[in-house]
Amino acid sequence: MARFIVIESLDGVGKTTLVRNLAAALGGIAMSMPGPAVKPLREQIHTVLGDARIAHALFYLAIAAAEGSKARAAADAGRTVVMDRFLASAIAYARARGVAADFDVLLPALPRPDVSVLLTLDEDERVRRLGARREMSLADRQSLDPAFRGEFMAELRARCDLQVDVTGADEDEAVRRVIKAVGAHRSS
Repeated sequence: MARFIVIESLDGVGKTTLVRNLAAALGGIAMSMPGPAVKPLREQIHTVLGDARIAHALFYLAIAAAEGSKARAAADAGRTVVMDRFLASAIAYARARGVAADFDVLLPALPRPDVSVLLTLDEDERVRRLGARREMSLADRQSLDPAFRGEFMAELRARCDLQVDVTGADEDEAVRRVIKAVGAHRSS
């Protein structure tokens, strides 16, 4: 049975690698937020939207609606989709950045995944991984702030269906852990 599976996490947990590997293991397709068409525009987004946090939040929710529609259509057509971030992250970033808008009122109109998985990792290991990156993004730097991280994670925990800790797992073991958790979630 094809499913639309979302993987959410802080930066540095291994989400992007896991999404690619999980999609391959399930014979599905990997997708990401904000999607390949938007990534080249990231520099221009700040120029256009400025510092208006609500505008940034709504922009990413609009992208989630577009990418989610593609993912939902693929899953409904029989292809499993594993997406690197989706609605929970868009809302969690907005909340952690101080946007107090009621995004929940929009959710009924947006595509829904079949399951959202929150990946977690030992914080010292996550920080080590971030430090090994050639360049840290704004989100990477923000996630190092305990208050930002706490707000972000609280929002993800509230919006994800299940949580999988990948501490101590290599890439294959991380995939096995997620497959097991998603399978158990399906049967519950």
